[in-house]
Amino acid sequence: MGGISTLNLNKPVRPGIERAPTSTNLSRPLPIHRLDGKVVFISGGGGKIGVETAGRLLIEGANVALIDIDQASLEAAVPVLKAAIPTGVPFESRLLTIAADATKESDVEACVKKTVQRFGKLDAALLNCSEREESGSLLELGEDQWDKIMAINTKSAFLGVKHTAAAMCASPSNTGGSIIIRSSIAGLRGSPGLLAYSASKFALRGIALTAAEELGPHGIRVNTIHTSIIDTPGFREGWTKERLAELKGETSLGRWGTPDDVASVVAFLASEDSKFMTGGHLKVDGGCVSI
Repeated sequence: MGGISTLNLNKPVRPGIERAPTSTNLSRPLPIHRLDGKVVFISGGGGKIGVETAGRLLIEGANVALIDIDQASLEAAVPVLKAAIPTGVPFESRLLTIAADATKESDVEACVKKTVQRFGKLDAALLNCSEREESGSLLELGEDQWDKIMAINTKSAFLGVKHTAAAMCASPSNTGGSIIIRSSIAGLRGSPGLLAYSASKFALRGIALTAAEELGPHGIRVNTIHTSIIDTPGFREGWTKERLAELKGETSLGRWGTPDDVASVVAFLASEDSKFMTGGHLKVDGGCVSI
């Protein structure tokens, strides 16, 4: 006979589950600052997503190295990010900004070395460089445009993984690390009119999967995040109103993504809360790609 039953709270505990969950320390609350003391490297850091993520990481206790080719963007980010640092704490002790080209190996290697010199170690990296070509047929795509997109989106990620992973492997504490590569939903499905962009974003999955296997023995996790359209200044450029309406209609949550939507996922992947996740692809897309 069906119906509601009452639990027998006096029943003996099943063997093997006598202890409290290992993730729960009942003597104190869970930490607010998940990233306290961690050092995070962000390339492509001068844009809205990079700055928003840097702010989130600083609030959660991390020290941040912000890298971008545009010096003016980095200078504009500093007063914004000062608000994420407690009053009285010198921002130089928590934030490092470096103008550099993430597609040049010598620049990337130097940036990673400066980060370790300033903060003593490297725990996580967000490889965030991204560029999209003008929408058009693959029959019209030029070689120069292809090379530019592949260099900014893919070569920068390869160099970033190579040199941030080397710094993590060289750490005396041998604590591993987390590398997060920002891809796109264009790296999960076909994107007519954006061949170079889509190809570059698919390539990031190959980098991440291979790096995850190679670096796993060192305790280094490598994951990609796949964002849909993020509501940042100028994002509507290149799209017709009709196409934008179609894209929003394809999103289950019915809105554009925000830089904070990305920043919160990066903070999770940089923290120990994701300590058993590697080789994964996380969609930050409001449900517009169903895979």
